Amino acid sequence: MTVRVGVVGAGWVSKARHIRSFAAHPDAQVVSILDRHPDRAAALARELGIPHWTSTMDEMLDQELDVLSIATPPWTHAELALQALHGGLHVFTEKPMAMNASEAQEMVATAETAGRLLCVSHNFLFSRSARSVRRFLGPEPDIMYATAVQLSSLRRRLPTWISELPGGLLFDEMPHLIYLLQGFLGPITVEDVRIERPSAESAVRAVEVWVRGRHAPGQIVMVADAPISEWQVVLVGSRGVAVLDLFRDIALRVRPDGAHRPLDILKTSARMVGDHAVGFAASGTRYVSGRLFWGHDTLIMEFVDAILGRSPLPVPAEEALGVVRVTDRIVEELVRNPGR
Repeated sequence: MTVRVGVVGAGWVSKARHIRSFAAHPDAQVVSILDRHPDRAAALARELGIPHWTSTMDEMLDQELDVLSIATPPWTHAELALQALHGGLHVFTEKPMAMNASEAQEMVATAETAGRLLCVSHNFLFSRSARSVRRFLGPEPDIMYATAVQLSSLRRRLPTWISELPGGLLFDEMPHLIYLLQGFLGPITVEDVRIERPSAESAVRAVEVWVRGRHAPGQIVMVADAPISEWQVVLVGSRGVAVLDLFRDIALRVRPDGAHRPLDILKTSARMVGDHAVGFAASGTRYVSGRLFWGHDTLIMEFVDAILGRSPLPVPAEEALGVVRVTDRIVEELVRNPGR
């Protein structure tokens, strides 16, 4: 069986992540591309050899698809997913899954009723660095604390629609940190949110979120309009400390340093420098050769295999719904609280 895929959205994420990852699966084929700008859909179809392009969902759904892949602005995800699920298609959608938990719950319920798979792109969980950290921490990691830090510069490449979201860039990017902490700590709940604004009328400068998972507590720190863009996750466990450098797809893994004597510190430093050098070389080689996908490739491969009955759904619906609920709680505080 060949899984026939239609992709909605002809932007960067669609071209560089979704289409290439689906096309890499031996049992999947991207057969149609939709974009509200017909010329952009046509250009991408010609460039990538996709046999059909359109600017309407009705024409897209006439292509006898098995999967709809959604790579459009966040506020369109729920409507597109529901239309596809009602039409009998499986759905792969970019994060954020939906604009709120109510929309997300409807998507999950509709998928269950239709007997179709709904998968959200929690791609960094499937990156090479995250898989390396999971092996390092072990199958049942004894994690004591986790911290996720997101520095976001408004000067890097960003979608044109960011300003239309509640909380702007933070709304679009915070799901990455939430699902990563949830992946290591188990389902998380928000214990407190602190908002930093220079004044009540100013845009949000920083957000600090204290969470608690099934295994341990953690913290999320997001700084908007930072001078650089860096996303890092630090996991403190009994077997050692692991650091995920998300943008470079590098994992640093440090075992306990004993008495913290000079030789112990030297060993720790050598391990961190070595991990970074090896990781940088590996990721750099993959990037230059066009093979660095930050987990999209593995995630989409597993999603197609789940459709074919070969493996479980890589991102269970309840996990995705949990991320939206945490996002709701943070956004509620962003809207309600003028800063404290």
